[in-house]
Amino acid sequence: MKIRVLLTILLACCALCAFSATAITVQPPSGLPSGDLTPGTRVNIETTITDFISASGTTFPGTDTLQFYTDLDSPRWNIAIVLNSIENPRPVEGSRTVRISGFELEYPSNTDLKVRVSLEGVVPDVSATSDKTIMRIRQLDSDDDVRANGEELFTKKVINPAEVQTAIISAKAELQTFKSELDTAKAKGVDTSEADTKYNAAQTALQSAEVAGNNAASAQLNLNSAKTAIADGQALLERAVVQHAITSAETTLAEIDGVLDYFTTNKSMGSDSRVVLLSSKRQSVKNQIDTAKGNFDSNNLALAERQADDALAEGRIVLEEARNLQEEVESLPVFVDPGQPYLWIVLGAIAIIVVGFVIMKKRNTWDELG
Repeated sequence: MKIRVLLTILLACCALCAFSATAITVQPPSGLPSGDLTPGTRVNIETTITDFISASGTTFPGTDTLQFYTDLDSPRWNIAIVLNSIENPRPVEGSRTVRISGFELEYPSNTDLKVRVSLEGVVPDVSATSDKTIMRIRQLDSDDDVRANGEELFTKKVINPAEVQTAIISAKAELQTFKSELDTAKAKGVDTSEADTKYNAAQTALQSAEVAGNNAASAQLNLNSAKTAIADGQALLERAVVQHAITSAETTLAEIDGVLDYFTTNKSMGSDSRVVLLSSKRQSVKNQIDTAKGNFDSNNLALAERQADDALAEGRIVLEEARNLQEEVESLPVFVDPGQPYLWIVLGAIAIIVVGFVIMKKRNTWDELG
């Protein structure tokens, strides 16, 4: 039993040690330009591979291959195999793909193996802006398949200058549309200060993109900044427009409340059916505003704007009705109960009829005495 357990442990250890490293390790390349690249730009980068997926007892499987690839034009590969800190340069190669056989890299596992690679090349022309491989390093097995965790890839976006100029024209049209939206909002009284800041930033960035000339990378960088500023500004403007709609509806609601307070406090008309109806309509407006505010907070801006506009339109109708009733109440004589104005009309009519009856009766009496 003990022998069986020991054999199981030994087999497990052998399985774990079949490959002493599980991934290639590549240092971040030096000299790799930041930002996007333009065709014709010369690139010179250097990196070192410090670990390989290695078989037990060796630095690199003899049947594997170390492969290098680039999309750069006119490449020049300077590769050195470094053994225990001693460099062994290989011949300079000028093809896009370079292969080093496992025979050159297989040494006893106690050997410190590194591969230093330097690449020079020119960024190629592109028919459309796209990512290009600056350097790709792969460890391939005997079937030329990439081993798991056996690839490192360094890419850069290469700009098509013609596309940049077309994009600048398109962005200028977007900026003009944004300006029209700002002007429309300002005319409605919307606070556009935050959106204005983004508009100014976009305008400045587009101007910089236009004057970049043949520096397509700089033009693209400024173009990206302009497009971001436009998008951010339009988002800020949309929120400002919706907030203005909600505020306008709330202002109208406050005016309605003022008139209703006049009825209930100054005229004691709280139980008047007309005031009760107005109060009910006022609550409907309030409910719409609350719903709009909830959607605004949830960033459901399109729905919030429609609800706020509906609340404002309904609120204006209710406010007009309230003011009309206020004018009617204020036009009544001071001794007339505004809550029952028609009662006084009826009583007045009865009084007129009684007086007329008395007068007619007296006239008949005089005629008889005549």
